[in-house]
Amino acid sequence: MSLEKKFVHVGYRILSKVKTGLDREAEQRGINVNSLVGQILAKYTSFDRIADHVEAVPLNKPLFMGMLSAIEVGEMERLGRELGPKLVKKTFAFLSLEFEIDGLIEHYFRPLSTYSRWYSFNVAGSGPNRRLLFEHPYGPNWSAFLKQYIGGIIKSATGTDPKITVDDGLVTVFC
Repeated sequence: MSLEKKFVHVGYRILSKVKTGLDREAEQRGINVNSLVGQILAKYTSFDRIADHVEAVPLNKPLFMGMLSAIEVGEMERLGRELGPKLVKKTFAFLSLEFEIDGLIEHYFRPLSTYSRWYSFNVAGSGPNRRLLFEHPYGPNWSAFLKQYIGGIIKSATGTDPKITVDDGLVTVFC
């Protein structure tokens, strides 16, 4: 099997001011416009449509950190436990995505890691030794939230409670 990426040639008409903005952004990033448009479209198809469906609200880091420090850990856990499974399961059904562990990895945990800054995500091991690693710099309240949020999503998808450990800013799910 070839490891080459498959590309297709497409053409679209866009407003000239959009093209000017793309040219400027590509130059600032030091990439060509084709790469920039590919990145934008990849983000939309893997993340933005899910974020739009759950009505995500972007926050800047100081505001986010202030909110985290103002909310009790028990409330963060409750929010994660109650909201995660409902939001994600409903979104997967609406978007016709497979609501099982591999689908969650591909369509939720990886894109959220890449684009939301909630955490950095990695998968270690395979089969019964597979671990999902969620690393973040936001403190114990966020770890408590993620443990319940991710655990609730996985339980909803698989029917079983996953084993989860928390060590500082690292939440590890054994599945």
